[in-house]
Amino acid sequence: MKWGIGLFLAIVLLTGCNGGNAFTKINKSQSFLATVNIKDTSLTFIDENYHAFAKWDISEPFTGALLLADKDTILLYGKEMEKVQVYSLSAGKLINSWEIGKGIVNMQLLRDGKSIVAVNQSNHSIYFLNADGEEQDIVKVGKSPLTVLQGEQANRLYVINFGDTKCSVINLETKKVDFEFPVHSSSTGTLLREEKDEIWIGGHGDGDQVEEDLYIYSAKTGELKKKLKAPTMPIKFLENDEGIFVLSHGTSSLYKLNDQYEEVKSKVVGVNPFEMANFNEDVVVAGYDSDEVYVMDADTVDVKKTIKVGEGPFQLMLRE
Repeated sequence: MKWGIGLFLAIVLLTGCNGGNAFTKINKSQSFLATVNIKDTSLTFIDENYHAFAKWDISEPFTGALLLADKDTILLYGKEMEKVQVYSLSAGKLINSWEIGKGIVNMQLLRDGKSIVAVNQSNHSIYFLNADGEEQDIVKVGKSPLTVLQGEQANRLYVINFGDTKCSVINLETKKVDFEFPVHSSSTGTLLREEKDEIWIGGHGDGDQVEEDLYIYSAKTGELKKKLKAPTMPIKFLENDEGIFVLSHGTSSLYKLNDQYEEVKSKVVGVNPFEMANFNEDVVVAGYDSDEVYVMDADTVDVKKTIKVGEGPFQLMLRE
């Protein structure tokens, strides 16, 4: 199971490029599910009927993408990229670039629709940017931050530090770390359930020890509330009206839990799945090594459709 951890770290550090600079224009009214493919540095766009209708081949070593509030502008970022590249979907072209420097492994749009957080793994910091990419604040956190979650009820940003054993909780008003709480090592995969006062955190494990549990912490205090037996390497969580879904990297399977956190259904899906999302009332899963997206029925967890995409789908981006 060592390869699972190694692959994940390799992806975070991934570099490479591929040619191509002519892009299909994406109509502003077009809903889509897009895969961020990091092996061939491409984006594959899939419509509501699950047909791939466009592919952008981009010569940048990006590892992630972020759709901004206008639903037309996307940011492409990567740990080895000196600049964040700004594209217009409707124009089908690069329109700007932001000089942020290397180290960016995650970007998220905050709920105000104007503020952007960029996770810099090289200097263990969270950058707060405005809509023009201008730096507003920098907050130091733990080692190798990776995942960020914004709370709806409390004005907080939770930062899961992959290379550390702590979660840093940033006050979004003061832009300071309010408190930190201990978490298990190599943590990744999160679900924030504030109404239940819960943060679910999974992970790959550390060294020879693969992760076989998922951990539920208090969103208010960081206290460990519950530890559940989970399939090997639970690295992604998702919740909808049908239940809570756990994606296991180690078993390449999707698991569905009920309100009592009991497993009710499961299905093997893809090869090395890393990402899933809600789309069209379905659960879609990206298979990193199978270069496919799997459309799963949220009720039965059966595979409804399989869609071929670019090489190495690592992230999903939605516009509905």
